[in-house]
Amino acid sequence: MGEIKLIVSDLDGTLLSADHQLTEKVRMAVRRFTEAGGMFTFATGRPGLTVRTVVEALDIDLPFILCNGSVIADRERTLEMVPMKLDDLIPAMEEADREGISVLLFEENQISVFRRTEDVDRFEHKEGISCRLIDFTTEEWKSATLQKVLWIGDFQKIQPIWDAYLRKLGNQYSVFQSEIDFLEIIPENQSKGQALKKLMNRLHLKPSQVMAIGNQLNDLDMIETAGVGVAVANSHPLLKEKADYVCLDSYGDGVVEAIHTFCLPSRQERSSGMGAG
Repeated sequence: MGEIKLIVSDLDGTLLSADHQLTEKVRMAVRRFTEAGGMFTFATGRPGLTVRTVVEALDIDLPFILCNGSVIADRERTLEMVPMKLDDLIPAMEEADREGISVLLFEENQISVFRRTEDVDRFEHKEGISCRLIDFTTEEWKSATLQKVLWIGDFQKIQPIWDAYLRKLGNQYSVFQSEIDFLEIIPENQSKGQALKKLMNRLHLKPSQVMAIGNQLNDLDMIETAGVGVAVANSHPLLKEKADYVCLDSYGDGVVEAIHTFCLPSRQERSSGMGAG
Protein backbone atom coordinates (compact mmCIF):
# COMPACT_ATOMS: atom_id res chain seq x y z
CA MET A 1 0.00 0.00 0.00
CA GLY A 2 3.01 2.29 0.22
CA GLU A 3 3.06 5.40 2.44
CA ILE A 4 -0.54 6.45 1.84
CA LYS A 5 -2.67 5.42 4.81
CA LEU A 6 -5.66 7.73 4.22
CA ILE A 7 -7.47 8.77 1.04
CA VAL A 8 -9.88 11.73 1.19
CA SER A 9 -11.97 12.30 -1.93
CA ASP A 10 -14.41 14.98 -3.00
CA LEU A 11 -17.81 13.56 -4.03
CA ASP A 12 -19.59 15.42 -6.85
CA GLY A 13 -17.39 15.73 -9.90
CA THR A 14 -14.79 13.40 -8.38
CA LEU A 15 -15.75 10.17 -6.62
CA LEU A 16 -19.23 10.10 -8.16
CA SER A 17 -19.96 9.73 -11.87
CA ALA A 18 -21.20 12.57 -14.08
CA ASP A 19 -24.77 11.62 -13.13
CA HIS A 20 -23.83 11.58 -9.41
CA GLN A 21 -23.75 7.81 -9.00
CA LEU A 22 -21.24 5.60 -7.21
CA THR A 23 -20.03 2.99 -9.68
CA GLU A 24 -19.09 -0.60 -8.93
CA LYS A 25 -15.59 0.07 -10.25
CA VAL A 26 -15.11 2.74 -7.58
CA ARG A 27 -16.59 0.53 -4.85
CA MET A 28 -14.19 -2.28 -5.73
CA ALA A 29 -11.11 -0.02 -5.76
CA VAL A 30 -12.00 1.51 -2.38
CA ARG A 31 -12.67 -1.96 -0.95
CA ARG A 32 -9.33 -3.25 -2.19
CA PHE A 33 -7.54 -0.30 -0.58
CA THR A 34 -9.29 -0.67 2.78
CA GLU A 35 -8.85 -4.46 2.82
CA ALA A 36 -5.12 -3.82 2.40
CA GLY A 37 -5.22 -1.74 5.58
CA GLY A 38 -5.94 1.72 4.20
CA MET A 39 -8.51 4.26 5.40
CA PHE A 40 -10.97 6.00 3.08
CA THR A 41 -13.30 8.93 3.63
CA PHE A 42 -14.61 11.98 1.77
CA ALA A 43 -14.81 15.77 1.93
CA THR A 44 -17.82 17.41 0.32
CA GLY A 45 -19.90 20.56 0.19
CA ARG A 46 -22.95 18.43 0.90
CA PRO A 47 -24.64 18.28 4.31
CA GLY A 48 -24.93 15.06 6.27
CA LEU A 49 -28.47 14.26 5.23
CA THR A 50 -27.48 13.82 1.55
CA VAL A 51 -24.41 11.57 1.97
CA ARG A 52 -25.90 8.58 3.78
CA THR A 53 -26.08 6.36 0.70
CA VAL A 54 -22.36 6.93 -0.02
CA VAL A 55 -21.43 6.22 3.60
CA GLU A 56 -23.38 2.95 3.55
CA ALA A 57 -22.24 1.85 0.09
CA LEU A 58 -18.56 2.31 0.98
CA ASP A 59 -19.00 1.21 4.61
CA ILE A 60 -17.20 4.32 5.86
CA ASP A 61 -16.60 4.21 9.61
CA LEU A 62 -14.22 7.19 9.73
CA PRO A 63 -15.25 10.80 10.25
CA PHE A 64 -16.05 12.67 7.03
CA ILE A 65 -15.95 16.35 6.08
CA LEU A 66 -19.20 18.14 5.22
CA CYS A 67 -20.31 21.63 4.12
CA ASN A 68 -16.87 22.42 2.64
CA GLY A 69 -15.16 21.99 5.98
CA SER A 70 -17.44 23.68 8.51
CA VAL A 71 -18.68 20.28 9.73
CA ILE A 72 -16.94 17.01 10.65
CA ALA A 73 -19.29 14.11 11.33
CA ASP A 74 -19.51 10.34 11.41
CA ARG A 75 -22.37 7.89 10.94
CA GLU A 76 -23.78 8.61 14.37
CA ARG A 77 -23.38 12.30 15.06
CA THR A 78 -21.82 15.66 14.31
CA LEU A 79 -18.34 15.75 15.84
CA GLU A 80 -17.41 19.36 15.12
CA MET A 81 -19.42 22.24 13.67
CA VAL A 82 -18.72 25.94 13.25
CA PRO A 83 -22.10 27.73 13.06
CA MET A 84 -22.75 30.55 10.60
CA LYS A 85 -23.05 34.17 11.70
CA LEU A 86 -26.08 35.09 9.65
CA ASP A 87 -27.02 38.69 10.53
CA ASP A 88 -24.47 40.54 8.41
CA LEU A 89 -25.09 38.24 5.45
CA ILE A 90 -28.85 38.84 5.26
CA PRO A 91 -28.79 41.98 3.02
CA ALA A 92 -26.57 40.22 0.47
CA MET A 93 -28.87 37.18 0.50
CA GLU A 94 -31.94 39.36 -0.02
CA GLU A 95 -30.32 41.15 -2.95
CA ALA A 96 -29.26 37.86 -4.49
CA ASP A 97 -32.86 36.65 -4.24
CA ARG A 98 -34.16 39.83 -5.89
CA GLU A 99 -31.73 39.25 -8.79
CA GLY A 100 -33.11 35.76 -9.42
CA ILE A 101 -30.32 33.84 -7.68
CA SER A 102 -31.50 30.80 -5.71
CA VAL A 103 -30.54 31.02 -2.02
CA LEU A 104 -30.38 27.80 0.00
CA LEU A 105 -29.94 27.68 3.78
CA PHE A 106 -28.36 24.53 5.21
CA GLU A 107 -29.22 23.38 8.72
CA GLU A 108 -28.15 20.03 10.14
CA ASN A 109 -31.41 18.26 9.30
CA GLN A 110 -33.03 20.37 6.59
CA ILE A 111 -32.39 22.73 3.68
CA SER A 112 -34.62 25.78 3.23
CA VAL A 113 -35.19 28.05 0.23
CA PHE A 114 -36.78 31.46 -0.29
CA ARG A 115 -38.64 30.38 -3.41
CA ARG A 116 -39.08 27.52 -5.87
CA THR A 117 -36.87 27.81 -8.99
CA GLU A 118 -35.52 25.58 -11.74
CA ASP A 119 -32.14 25.65 -9.99
CA VAL A 120 -33.72 24.45 -6.75
CA ASP A 121 -35.51 21.67 -8.62
CA ARG A 122 -32.23 20.62 -10.22
CA PHE A 123 -30.46 20.69 -6.86
CA GLU A 124 -33.18 18.54 -5.26
CA HIS A 125 -32.96 15.99 -8.05
CA LYS A 126 -29.15 15.79 -7.78
CA GLU A 127 -29.12 15.49 -3.99
CA GLY A 128 -32.24 13.34 -3.67
CA ILE A 129 -33.82 15.67 -1.13
CA SER A 130 -36.76 18.08 -0.80
CA CYS A 131 -36.11 21.64 0.34
CA ARG A 132 -38.40 23.49 2.73
CA LEU A 133 -39.99 26.69 1.42
CA ILE A 134 -39.82 29.55 3.92
CA ASP A 135 -41.23 33.06 4.06
CA PHE A 136 -38.13 35.22 4.18
CA THR A 137 -40.16 38.28 5.24
CA THR A 138 -40.55 36.67 8.69
CA GLU A 139 -37.96 36.68 11.48
CA GLU A 140 -37.99 32.93 12.26
CA TRP A 141 -35.39 31.77 9.75
CA LYS A 142 -32.92 34.46 10.80
CA SER A 143 -32.31 32.71 14.13
CA ALA A 144 -31.66 29.26 12.63
CA THR A 145 -28.29 27.59 13.28
CA LEU A 146 -26.86 27.26 9.77
CA GLN A 147 -23.95 25.19 8.52
CA LYS A 148 -23.65 26.97 5.19
CA VAL A 149 -25.44 29.09 2.58
CA LEU A 150 -25.48 28.23 -1.12
CA TRP A 151 -26.22 30.59 -4.01
CA ILE A 152 -27.08 29.00 -7.36
CA GLY A 153 -27.23 31.02 -10.55
CA ASP A 154 -25.36 32.88 -13.25
CA PHE A 155 -21.94 33.87 -11.91
CA GLN A 156 -22.07 37.09 -13.94
CA LYS A 157 -24.86 38.06 -11.52
CA ILE A 158 -23.49 36.37 -8.41
CA GLN A 159 -19.95 37.80 -8.50
CA PRO A 160 -20.86 41.53 -8.59
CA ILE A 161 -23.30 41.13 -5.71
CA TRP A 162 -20.77 39.31 -3.57
CA ASP A 163 -17.98 41.72 -4.46
CA ALA A 164 -20.18 44.69 -3.50
CA TYR A 165 -20.77 43.28 -0.02
CA LEU A 166 -17.27 41.91 0.51
CA ARG A 167 -15.90 45.14 2.01
CA LYS A 168 -18.78 45.33 4.49
CA LEU A 169 -18.56 41.64 5.41
CA GLY A 170 -14.78 41.60 5.83
CA ASN A 171 -13.40 38.20 6.73
CA GLN A 172 -16.51 36.86 8.45
CA TYR A 173 -17.06 34.22 5.77
CA SER A 174 -15.12 31.81 3.59
CA VAL A 175 -16.39 31.58 0.02
CA PHE A 176 -15.81 28.93 -2.66
CA GLN A 177 -17.00 28.18 -6.16
CA SER A 178 -17.84 24.48 -6.05
CA GLU A 179 -19.58 24.18 -9.43
CA ILE A 180 -19.92 26.44 -12.44
CA ASP A 181 -23.01 28.08 -10.89
CA PHE A 182 -22.55 27.36 -7.15
CA LEU A 183 -21.23 29.92 -4.64
CA GLU A 184 -20.72 28.28 -1.24
CA ILE A 185 -20.59 30.52 1.85
CA ILE A 186 -19.39 29.07 5.17
CA PRO A 187 -17.98 30.49 8.43
CA GLU A 188 -14.65 32.31 8.36
CA ASN A 189 -11.39 30.37 8.25
CA GLN A 190 -13.17 27.14 7.36
CA SER A 191 -12.33 25.00 4.33
CA LYS A 192 -11.78 21.41 3.30
CA GLY A 193 -8.07 21.88 3.86
CA GLN A 194 -8.54 23.17 7.41
CA ALA A 195 -10.91 20.30 8.17
CA LEU A 196 -8.42 17.82 6.73
CA LYS A 197 -5.81 19.11 9.19
CA LYS A 198 -8.25 18.42 12.04
CA LEU A 199 -8.96 14.95 10.64
CA MET A 200 -5.26 14.13 10.33
CA ASN A 201 -4.80 15.21 13.94
CA ARG A 202 -7.66 12.93 15.03
CA LEU A 203 -6.10 9.99 13.18
CA HIS A 204 -2.50 10.83 14.15
CA LEU A 205 -1.38 11.04 10.53
CA LYS A 206 1.29 13.11 8.78
CA PRO A 207 0.56 14.85 5.44
CA SER A 208 2.88 12.38 3.68
CA GLN A 209 0.48 9.60 4.67
CA VAL A 210 -2.54 11.28 3.06
CA MET A 211 -3.79 11.54 -0.52
CA ALA A 212 -6.57 14.02 -1.35
CA ILE A 213 -8.51 13.96 -4.64
CA GLY A 214 -10.75 16.66 -6.09
CA ASN A 215 -12.00 18.50 -9.14
CA GLN A 216 -13.00 22.06 -8.20
CA LEU A 217 -11.55 25.16 -6.58
CA ASN A 218 -13.13 24.32 -3.21
CA ASP A 219 -10.78 21.30 -3.21
CA LEU A 220 -7.65 23.41 -3.73
CA ASP A 221 -6.39 23.83 -0.19
CA MET A 222 -7.31 20.22 0.56
CA ILE A 223 -5.03 18.83 -2.16
CA GLU A 224 -2.31 21.27 -1.08
CA THR A 225 -2.63 20.09 2.54
CA ALA A 226 -2.25 16.40 1.67
CA GLY A 227 1.09 14.82 0.90
CA VAL A 228 -0.25 13.77 -2.50
CA GLY A 229 -2.80 16.07 -4.14
CA VAL A 230 -4.68 14.63 -7.11
CA ALA A 231 -6.91 16.29 -9.72
CA VAL A 232 -9.19 14.11 -11.83
CA ALA A 233 -9.20 14.82 -15.58
CA ASN A 234 -12.42 16.88 -15.47
CA SER A 235 -10.93 19.31 -12.93
CA HIS A 236 -10.75 23.10 -13.03
CA PRO A 237 -7.52 24.20 -14.79
CA LEU A 238 -6.12 25.87 -11.65
CA LEU A 239 -6.61 22.69 -9.63
CA LYS A 240 -4.73 20.74 -12.29
CA GLU A 241 -1.94 23.30 -12.15
CA LYS A 242 -1.57 22.92 -8.38
CA ALA A 243 -1.98 19.13 -8.18
CA ASP A 244 0.90 16.70 -7.73
CA TYR A 245 -0.80 14.33 -10.17
CA VAL A 246 -3.43 14.87 -12.85
CA CYS A 247 -5.43 11.79 -13.78
CA LEU A 248 -5.97 10.67 -17.34
CA ASP A 249 -9.49 9.61 -16.37
CA SER A 250 -12.42 11.69 -15.15
CA TYR A 251 -14.78 11.41 -12.17
CA GLY A 252 -14.72 8.09 -10.29
CA ASP A 253 -12.51 6.46 -12.91
CA GLY A 254 -9.88 9.06 -12.02
CA VAL A 255 -10.15 8.12 -8.34
CA VAL A 256 -9.63 4.47 -9.27
CA GLU A 257 -6.59 5.49 -11.34
CA ALA A 258 -5.13 7.41 -8.39
CA ILE A 259 -5.68 4.50 -6.00
CA HIS A 260 -3.90 2.09 -8.31
CA THR A 261 -1.12 4.56 -9.10
CA PHE A 262 -0.22 5.58 -5.56
CA CYS A 263 -1.73 3.10 -3.14
CA LEU A 264 -1.71 -0.31 -4.80
CA PRO A 265 0.97 0.08 -7.48
CA SER A 266 3.88 -1.96 -8.65
CA ARG A 267 7.26 -0.38 -7.93
CA GLN A 268 7.62 0.65 -11.58
CA GLU A 269 4.19 2.33 -11.64
CA ARG A 270 5.02 4.22 -8.41
CA SER A 271 8.19 5.68 -9.84
CA SER A 272 6.46 6.98 -12.96
CA GLY A 273 3.29 8.30 -11.31
CA MET A 274 4.38 11.66 -9.95
CA GLY A 275 4.98 14.82 -11.93
CA ALA A 276 1.92 14.66 -14.19
CA GLY A 277 0.43 17.79 -12.63
